[in-house]
Formats: sequence, structure tokens, C-alpha cells
Amino acid sequence: MAKINRNFKASVFTHLFAEPENERGLYNAFSPTAMPPDAPVVDLTLTDVLYKDRVNDLAFSVGGKLACFFEAQSTLNENMALRYLIYCGRVYEKLIDNDEIYNEARVAIPPPEFYVLYSGDKPFPERVAYRLSDSYAILPGGAKALELVVTAYNINPGFNDDIVAKDENLHGYVIFTAKARKFEQSGMKRGVAVKAAAEECIKEGILKEYLENNASEVINMLAQEWDWDKAMEVNARNAAREAEKRAKAKLESLESIVADKDAKLADKDAEIAALKAKLSAQQGQ
Repeated sequence: MAKINRNFKASVFTHLFAEPENERGLYNAFSPTAMPPDAPVVDLTLTDVLYKDRVNDLAFSVGGKLACFFEAQSTLNENMALRYLIYCGRVYEKLIDNDEIYNEARVAIPPPEFYVLYSGDKPFPERVAYRLSDSYAILPGGAKALELVVTAYNINPGFNDDIVAKDENLHGYVIFTAKARKFEQSGMKRGVAVKAAAEECIKEGILKEYLENNASEVINMLAQEWDWDKAMEVNARNAAREAEKRAKAKLESLESIVADKDAKLADKDAEIAALKAKLSAQQGQ
């Protein structure tokens, strides 16, 4: 099993699928064209590219043909296309000699595929496409000069079960995380819930060897991962409240300005009416 880089907080997903054979199996679960068991896998995960002190989950090529990007999430994030754009550029920098891109001959690169696996507890469709063009501040009038599409799959039990069932590790990951969340929702503290889920999975033969060999690390990783997700949710709510306060203050300021101008206009109208009355009185004399 691949060792965890202590410079960042790994996820259980990253740790579980870090081996080449596990990455190949994961890819084959989602791709309509399965790679053979002997297809070489090259890990391309960049451990120095962090998002809020967490490493992006997985990047690898299979059979020398694809650069595949996977990330597991328990919180929703509509910026994945933009994040993957930045991350993908870094991966291609790793793959290609910088001098090559200045030569006349076209450089051959593996075409990328982007996946997000959602396992959170909020309602989410079975499958969603996030597009980079959805983030454009101004929509282009014609063809988009740059597009990137990320397919997000809901992998909670009852969603995309046919895909999840194709890979034993993915199936085990889904069951394990679902059990941990169920135990926590029943009232257990997070660490206790994760431990109970691990023990139950081992008894049922789910990820048995992995959990037996990595139980304490898995418990710590998942507990920290969900703590981080919860903190992100709280931060997002706080940011939304602050934005609402700023908008309300701006609206109140505008209303105050309008009221002040209305008052001044009313004074002007009164002054004009008084002048008209005076002029009319003078003309009547």
C-alpha cells in the first residue's frame, strides 16, 4: 500500500486507490472501454497541488492513452471544471519536456478524462456534467475557445449501482463510507462511528485486508476528512451570510440616498410652487 505523504491530508479514497492495479480497476468501472489487466498505469497525482491543504485525489494514465482525473467528494463543488483545468495543466507540464512545445512537430498528449465521485448526504442526481464554460463571466457569442467537462457521479447506495459493482474496492469504499455516515447519524461521535463501520466491514469481508492493515489511519483520515468538509460547509454558510449582510447594507445605503434625493426634490418642488404662487400674486396686482 502506498505511503501517505505527511505534508498533506490524504483522503481514504486516495489511500485506497493509490496502487496501479486499483487505479486501473477504478477506471474500468467508469469507462465503456475497459483496459486489459496488463495495461500499464502511471501515477500522475501531484502531491504538491493542494486545495485548502488537501491533495487532489488521483491522476494517472492507463495504457499510455489517457490522463484520468478522479476526485471523491462528500460536499458539493461546482468549481471542479476550473480546478481540473489548473490541475490538468500541471500534469501535462510533468509529462512533457518544456522544449518540445516550441518545436515544429505537434506534441502528442494523452487525452484527459475528468470524474467526480459524490458520496455526501445532500440530494444529488445520478449524474451531472460540470462545464468550464458555465463559469464564464461573459458567454461567448460563437464557439467556445476552451471547454472542459467533468462528469460527476453519485455513488451513494442506490445510485449508479451497476458502475459501483464493477470494482470491488469502489464497492467496498461506498459501503464503508455509507456505514460510517449511518452510525454517525444515529448519534455516535464521528471517530467512534468510523471505527464501528470499519469493524462491521471487516466482519462482513468488505475491504477486509485493507481495513485490517490500515484501520487506525483510515479512522483518522475519514474523521479528519469529514471534519474538513463540515468546516467548509460552515465557512460557505458564513460567507453567504456575510455576502447577504453586505448586499443588505448596500441596499439600505442606496435606499437612504434615494430618500435623501427625494426629500431634496420635494424641497425644490415646494420652493418652485412658492415662487409660482408669488409670481401669480404679483401678476394679479
